[in-house]
Amino acid sequence: MITYHIGPWFIVAYQFWLIVAVLCVIIEIMPPPTHFFFLCLAFGALASALAAFFTSLAWLPWAVFPVVAVGLTPLLIPLAKFLFTPKPHASNVDAMLGQRALVVEPVEPKRPGVVKILGESWRAVSEKDRFEKDQWVHISRVEGASVVIVSLPDGR
Repeated sequence: MITYHIGPWFIVAYQFWLIVAVLCVIIEIMPPPTHFFFLCLAFGALASALAAFFTSLAWLPWAVFPVVAVGLTPLLIPLAKFLFTPKPHASNVDAMLGQRALVVEPVEPKRPGVVKILGESWRAVSEKDRFEKDQWVHISRVEGASVVIVSLPDGR
C-alpha cells in the first residue's frame, strides 16, 4: 500500500484521495454554485482512491485524477448549466395573452365592458366586434389597464 507523510501523520493513499473527494463535494455544496466543477474533481479523486487501493504504483493515482476530472468537465458542466438556468415563462400581464375570458358586461367597439380572466375582472375593449354577457372571448393583447378582446378562433 502506498502511504503519504502529511505532517506528523502517515496516511494510506486511498484514504488521502477519499478525503480529497469528500472535501470537493463539500465545496460543491456550499454557495455560490460552482456548476459541478468541484464534483468533477471529486469524481477524479474517487477514481484515484480506487486506483491507489488496487495498485502499488505511486504515480497512478496522480495520473488518474486529472484524466477523470478533465474528462468529466465537458460532460457535467453543460448538464449543470442546463439544470440550473432558469426557464423563461410568461408572468403577470403576459400570461393573459391568448387566454379565454368570460364577458361580464357587454363590450362594444366604442364602449368598453368587463371580462373575467382567470377569476379577475378586467376592463375590456373591442376594435370591431360586439360581445354580449356570458360570451367567451379571446385576449389578443393588453393596452394599459385594458385588454383587447376578439372572437374565439374556433368560433365557440
